[in-house]
Amino acid sequence: MSSRASINLTAVIWIDWYSYHISRFRALCEHPPLKGRVAGIELVGGCGVHQGLRFREPEREGLPISILFPEADWHNIGQLELAKAVWRGLERLQPSSVLVPGWATAPALAAAVWAKVHGKRSILMSETTAGDHRRMWWKELPKRQLIRLLFDFAIAGGKPHARYLIELGLSPGRIARYYDVIDNRFYQEETDRARAIPESRQAADLPERYFLYVGRLAAEKNVSAFLRAFARYRAMGGTWSLVLVGDGPERQALERQSRDSGIRGEVRFAGLKTTRETILYYAFAGCFVLPSTREPWGLVVNEAMASGLPVIVSNRCGCAEDLVEPGGNGHLFDPASEAELAQRMLSVSQSSETIIREMGRRSREIVAGYSPAHWAAEVARVAQA
Repeated sequence: MSSRASINLTAVIWIDWYSYHISRFRALCEHPPLKGRVAGIELVGGCGVHQGLRFREPEREGLPISILFPEADWHNIGQLELAKAVWRGLERLQPSSVLVPGWATAPALAAAVWAKVHGKRSILMSETTAGDHRRMWWKELPKRQLIRLLFDFAIAGGKPHARYLIELGLSPGRIARYYDVIDNRFYQEETDRARAIPESRQAADLPERYFLYVGRLAAEKNVSAFLRAFARYRAMGGTWSLVLVGDGPERQALERQSRDSGIRGEVRFAGLKTTRETILYYAFAGCFVLPSTREPWGLVVNEAMASGLPVIVSNRCGCAEDLVEPGGNGHLFDPASEAELAQRMLSVSQSSETIIREMGRRSREIVAGYSPAHWAAEVARVAQA
């Protein structure tokens, strides 16, 4: 144990690891100051925080990741049992730094407490903003005390997330950036490869021009309002179709809504897709839309931008301030205003091909600054400071 601690091992904990977790972890493993000094802990191997949906990716060959409960689902296992398992896992690894996924679960708190008890560095990973929920002072006060007590550093998604951590008592010098990143190169190369094969569109039976949504079909995603905005857009003379990729508790209601609204022929429900299966949908879309009323970040926006698409993003999304350049690579809108969203959609669809391509090029320029390599450098900086 002492020999492992002496090489400054960094432990990284997430509940269930999606493709972007794998990309981030792989970047840590490949970053020279961290190479051979990283260990991953996955809490559950079944369904994670999204009950009933499983998003785990198998592409983890050769990576030092241990799964505490390989067959368990997040919602079917006790928090105390998870907390004890995390504690045992850290006792076995004896890392000098621990990257902790938030502060709202028992296993996360167990990891932070373990680090403090053993004199190790506790690093919070956070994509929470002040606007995610209604904040009450009497809840924020103990949270401030908890954050200051348990965490030495934090890695935040972007500007609004860093501001909230400062409100909670962390000094700006202890807050790193680039938590919310994906494998930009994968999306860029794979979508470009798909576009170079025109038959790919026909094989997927995709519309000629369409807006794209990728994500869960759940209330906070605001897809019902999106469908109403799309119907308004069509009534205003818009000609693009709409493709929805994903699944969730609202799917049947949304399909019924599109049918009853008379837009069913222009709306396609593609269902849940793997990371690789989404490539064709990104490759041939005209613009990506994320209409959420509440979204800590919105990694699908990163994916769309790396794919070279213009984006229309709700101003409630955590990524909006960092990734969307109004008039540059896309537009922002108030998710409570269906009229505003419809107008944004009309504006993009009526733009020339040259302008749309330029917006997509600008998307790639912006998201290039949010890469796994940047994340790895930030982790190394705070883990070894």
